[in-house]
Amino acid sequence: MRVVENESATLDNVNPTTIAICVITCFRPDGLRRLLEGVAKQKFTKNPTPNIRLAIVDNDAEGSARSVCDQFAAEHELPLLYEIEEQRGIPFARNHSVDMVKNDVDFIAIMDDDEVPAENWLDELMTAQQEFSADILTGPVAPHFVEQPADWLQSFFGSGNLSNGEDLRHNYNYNYTSNLFAKAELFQKIYFDEQFRSNGADDTHLFMQVYQQGYKAVWAGNAWVTEWLPPSRTNYKWLWQRAYRRGNGFAFCELVQNRSVATRIQRFAKGTFRLVQGILTAAISFGRKAVFVRGIQTSFLGAGMITGSFGSEYQEYKTIHRV
Repeated sequence: MRVVENESATLDNVNPTTIAICVITCFRPDGLRRLLEGVAKQKFTKNPTPNIRLAIVDNDAEGSARSVCDQFAAEHELPLLYEIEEQRGIPFARNHSVDMVKNDVDFIAIMDDDEVPAENWLDELMTAQQEFSADILTGPVAPHFVEQPADWLQSFFGSGNLSNGEDLRHNYNYNYTSNLFAKAELFQKIYFDEQFRSNGADDTHLFMQVYQQGYKAVWAGNAWVTEWLPPSRTNYKWLWQRAYRRGNGFAFCELVQNRSVATRIQRFAKGTFRLVQGILTAAISFGRKAVFVRGIQTSFLGAGMITGSFGSEYQEYKTIHRV
């Protein structure tokens, strides 16, 4: 089913650069509302104001986000497309959103429905793309805690920040889609692999395709978004689960790319090293909570690599954390 909202709306400042912002939403209407309002407040001081379109894909078959999109379309002039993806799974919804716009725009930005962009977010992404002649970029994600965690836990959250324009090829921790900007033509050749429907590794695999096909990926260090974190995601148990998922997902992606015995042995060896490294770090933490948690986190990363090297898949995204 296809629903087009406010498609006749036009921007006063017509510019040949057209950007589609693709958002996947599922049972997080408050988060989606915050994101949409953040997009409406975008300001441009370094670039001419582009044409902006919103492509919202609801991964709830009942269409729980429809009312939020209807209200936003009634209150703003930004063109908004809303569609439902009944097949549950992040890559199904992401491919759906990209397919809605990839033939009609110059660039595609992707955000999650628990994030809010800074007012200069798109302006900085456009600037970095031009400055570094990039095909695809990611930017920093800062945490917003719904409930403040212990001080020693806060340093575990947020993406950190590389040097502006830094190559992402060897910075795998920054190969994500929660703050992504890319040439639309790139999505004619790469896609989100739908076999990663619940393990969250579809963005890792996307970047493997990016590098395999020779695209340039860089860091846009000034293009910030803020991620709202509920209490269910601000504890050491979640940190350990996320580390396990990352290791498992990366190993699983490698097997998709190359199922040779050598690939399995190499990832198993690296996972074993991380597992032992983490255990030793935790053992000599001497009561320092942050060091202990980080050591166990490294161990879970290694354990995930080991299980992933055998083809075992951890499906983290069967659970939705609402904010």
